[in-house]
Parts: sequence; C-alpha cells; structure tokens
Amino acid sequence: MSTSPYIYIGYHCNNNCSFCSEADEYFENLKEKTLAQIKKEIILARKDHDIVNFMGREPTLRKDFLKILNFAVGLGFKQVGMTTNGRMFSYGKFARQTLDTGINQIGISLAGATAKTHDKITGVPGSFKQTLAGIRNIVAFKKPETSFLVNIPLSRFNYLELEQTIELLEGLGVKEINILFIAPLSKRSRSQRVVMNMRELGEYVFKIIKPRLNGSIKFLLIEFLPCSLPKEAQRYFFPCLEKNPEKVRIPLCKKCDYRDKCDGVLGSYLNLYGDKDFKI
Repeated sequence: MSTSPYIYIGYHCNNNCSFCSEADEYFENLKEKTLAQIKKEIILARKDHDIVNFMGREPTLRKDFLKILNFAVGLGFKQVGMTTNGRMFSYGKFARQTLDTGINQIGISLAGATAKTHDKITGVPGSFKQTLAGIRNIVAFKKPETSFLVNIPLSRFNYLELEQTIELLEGLGVKEINILFIAPLSKRSRSQRVVMNMRELGEYVFKIIKPRLNGSIKFLLIEFLPCSLPKEAQRYFFPCLEKNPEKVRIPLCKKCDYRDKCDGVLGSYLNLYGDKDFKI
C-alpha cells in the first residue's frame, strides 16, 4: 500500500472558515500526533515520494513545526511544502526561520479582496490583515527558486470578489494563483448556500482570468472538473492530489480525454446539483 506525500501534522486552527472541509468531529476529536509519529510518517513517505507537503488544519501552530521541516529537508525530498492560512507568517522572525529551513513550496489561502469578506469567511476579525502581512513577508524573504502560491477558495460568499482578489495579489508580487472549487466535503459545506454549481462558477472564473493568461501570473483551476470548464479552459484544470474515495464516475467520464487525470466527481456534489451541467 502506497503512502501519501500529504501529512497532517496538526488538528487545531486559528481560523474557523465557513467552508472548511476539515471541521467535522472526526478532525476535532483526533489526538495530536507526537513529533516521533510525524517523523515516522515522513520517513515512510520518503520511500515512495520525492515530495512531501505538511497540512493542518493549521500546521504552523505546532511548537515543533520548525523541527518537522528541518527533519524533512534533511531527508532529501525534491520538494518540501506546506499549506497554511499564512497568519503566523505575519511575524517576520517566524517567516525568516521557516524559509531558512529550506522549505521550497508554500501555499497560503486568501478568501477575499477585503477584510469584510475574508474575516467573515474565516470567522476571525483581523485575519485578513495578518494573512496579507504574511504574504508580504514571504514575497520579501523567500529565495527566487521557492515556489509561493496563493490559493483562492471560491464559494458563494466570495466569488464576486475574484477579480479584485487577483488584482490585490498581483500588486503584492504573487506569481502563482490557484483558484479552488470549494467542494461539499464537510457538514458545514454540504449546502448550496456555500457550494456553487461547478459549471456556472467555472465559466465565471475563466471569464475573469482569460485576459490575464499571458501575463506574469500562473493560474491553475483546482478541483474544477474539465467537464465543468469551457474547452479552452480545460488545460488549466488540476486535480487535487489527495485521493478521495467518495469520488465516482459519471457516464460522461467514458468519453472524456481527461479520464486518466481526473478521479471523477464527489457523490456529495452530485447530491446537490446532479451531473446534467457537465459537458465535454
């Protein structure tokens, strides 16, 4: 059985996002892993993979976070990365120490172009200000070869700010942007109040990014299925690398050119919208 290069190292978070896919009781009641347990997982991952990515809920809250990064870098992975809400990076010392470990891929999530939107989604006043400060510090302190991307998770609460969010990030010097389709993965997100119709949102997103595709920013559309996107947008599709056993095939999959790269659609999404809007 193959191991995963995605390692959860913390089950606590300093945000409380309205779309969070890791907010159900399963995550809330898990016991914190010890450093020894995490090192064992990293060693096992190294046998099968040349990348490793540390995830949370919020991984930077661990007191031994830097020890974990240093251990992973020492094992010779080609890429050591992490996913974070970026708030701890607002502290310059922490940002420098983290980048000094040799980590070479960081992904930060930004949920809106304004404090009003972002802070409402995260449930934490001031989180927008801290995340922007974290983005500025990473851009200022990182080495040129370090990949730094910002994830924009889109839901019904923030999609209309997509263009302004991109403009904000461009002004901050961000060169890689992933636009994420928020999937109905948790009790709080299994609702049309949060999750949008993928086809409608995919068409809207491509209308926003199309004029920018030859610019300085690299875009990827994460978890937007190819059959939810206009033809010319499908090459920007990127599947979530974490496999989800709840994904199923629909009849359209048999005819799709992307069937070897795409794992299908979540059953929980089909429960909300069905498959009638998917096209190839």
